Amino acid sequence: MINKFSKKQIKQSVLAARSGQLHFLKSLLLASLFLFISTNAFSQKVTPNPRVDSGYSSETAELRITSVFTNKEVTFVTFHFATTLFQPWIKLDSKTFLKTNRTNTNFEILEWGIIVNDDDDPFNALRFNEQYNIKRRVAYEFYMVFPAIQENATLLSIEEPIKGGFFWRGIHINNETTEDLSKNRPTQPQKGQFTPSSSGSGFAISSDGYVATCYHVIEGARAIRIRGVDGNFGNAIIAKVVATDEPNDLAILKIENTRIPQIPYSLATTLSYVGENIFILGYPQTQHLGEELKLTTGVVSSRSGYRGDITTYQISAQALPGNSGGPLFDNDGVVIGVVSAKYIEPNVSYAVKLTYLNTLIEKSNIGLRQPVSNVFSEKSLADKVKSIRNYIYIIEVEK
Repeated sequence: MINKFSKKQIKQSVLAARSGQLHFLKSLLLASLFLFISTNAFSQKVTPNPRVDSGYSSETAELRITSVFTNKEVTFVTFHFATTLFQPWIKLDSKTFLKTNRTNTNFEILEWGIIVNDDDDPFNALRFNEQYNIKRRVAYEFYMVFPAIQENATLLSIEEPIKGGFFWRGIHINNETTEDLSKNRPTQPQKGQFTPSSSGSGFAISSDGYVATCYHVIEGARAIRIRGVDGNFGNAIIAKVVATDEPNDLAILKIENTRIPQIPYSLATTLSYVGENIFILGYPQTQHLGEELKLTTGVVSSRSGYRGDITTYQISAQALPGNSGGPLFDNDGVVIGVVSAKYIEPNVSYAVKLTYLNTLIEKSNIGLRQPVSNVFSEKSLADKVKSIRNYIYIIEVEK
């Protein structure tokens, strides 16, 4: 339905709204929503994450702009927000401001609110500096209203000027690119380049170029690339999805024309027991923690996972966002699971049991040659990590 609204109709609705002052703003916002929300013209993953808290510091959230609309009266911004935190909440500071590349003036926010599924009144204003409880794993659409910016402005920034507040920088208008100038992003993506929306971990399961990861890591991906093959992080290799198991949160990728050296670890065919020593390797929160491989150790805490899920192990090794898709090893260096940071809780992490990955491999009929040897069962943990680090990769996704 949205696509049926032409620019002429939108202009007419805005002009008509000017005759009624009480309903002018919402009519204007509705017109802008019809124009922009379907095009998703401006989008980026924001760093740092927004002001959401549940008493646990390792938050996993996504906040991205979906549209920017401006005319002589107001500038209207819509944004998408979703989080996996337990009991999350969101609030916005009344001093949040917008700035352009044409002036040093801070355009202070006028209104913010949530967009709801109501054709007659889709915009519900919210109060500033007030905490609103929201649902986890639910995508919300919010809006912000600022004073009208200059007609010749082409680059915007929006900042919440408080400790830990979010910011967007490098928001282009009048074109379809979004340049991320946030912290820890020294390079500026250009139009036509691969621009990662999120990242996770993965590991080699065949010398033929097959890689295992979690389904939620690559869900909704338009393009996927893998970095770290043979220890080379400067070379990003395009990958394609060859098999998925969404209910069990598993996926298998294939990197073409790439030969992986003999894999030094083996894949488990039996279940592990509570109390077994384990370790996980992966690339959590690369924007904040860097791209060095991270090791966490622990034990198998339970043979069932979140809310008694029998497909997963509960482990004491802490997994953070970005660890998802990485391998869970036992003390002998055998892969016994695939780490899933889909659910984040204090001191609790989960991993999908490897029997479900083995089942996916069998059902897919992709004929991969699984690793069967294990050459380091007697080595120290440090030596184990040295032996396998080149087989664990960063999975980057563009959505």
